[in-house]
Amino acid sequence: MIIKYLHTFLFVVVFSSFSFAQGEWEKVKESYREILCHYPKALRDHFLDPDKANLIYLDISVPGVSNLNQLIAIFMCDSALITTIEEKAIQNAVAIYHFTDSCLMMVDYDSSFYDSTVIKLRQCNNFDEMVPIPNFEFCLKGPFPKEFYEKAKIYVLGAAKGKFLRDELLWNQGVKLPKEWENGFTRGIVVSGNIAIYWLEIW
Repeated sequence: MIIKYLHTFLFVVVFSSFSFAQGEWEKVKESYREILCHYPKALRDHFLDPDKANLIYLDISVPGVSNLNQLIAIFMCDSALITTIEEKAIQNAVAIYHFTDSCLMMVDYDSSFYDSTVIKLRQCNNFDEMVPIPNFEFCLKGPFPKEFYEKAKIYVLGAAKGKFLRDELLWNQGVKLPKEWENGFTRGIVVSGNIAIYWLEIW
């Protein structure tokens, strides 16, 4: 069955003590796969199969919900899988950043959250030769320790200017980037320790 409107916000494993019954968990994974299929395959084909690792956080919706097309999935992986993920990310990355960089090019819906008690992210004033990444609000509000940010690498697997969904599905209130980035997408993976964060964002 096609899900027309579904917004899943999930804390499991390390983020919550709440336990899903096996049947409910299978429905979550089915919804994860089904919602991804609403997006262009070339933009979402990097997302990990939920059967390969422990899915510990999920925030996804079909295109056009609140006009925010943000897909986030966080997995806890074993050492062999995380090594494979990172090796592939290194090979395919168009850019590599760190949370500790002096500044970043972030898709900015609301800059009020950039300062957290753990780490401070700064928006660059000059974006020459940079590509956009998410604002990582979901991380800054989460229980990640400082060490997570210090060790993390942000692998941008793709980013481009232009419209990749129909106009009525896109955010239209600006993202505080140069005019040529008024619309676009960014996708990639963050790796830190045994945690892998997958993202796709289209505006």
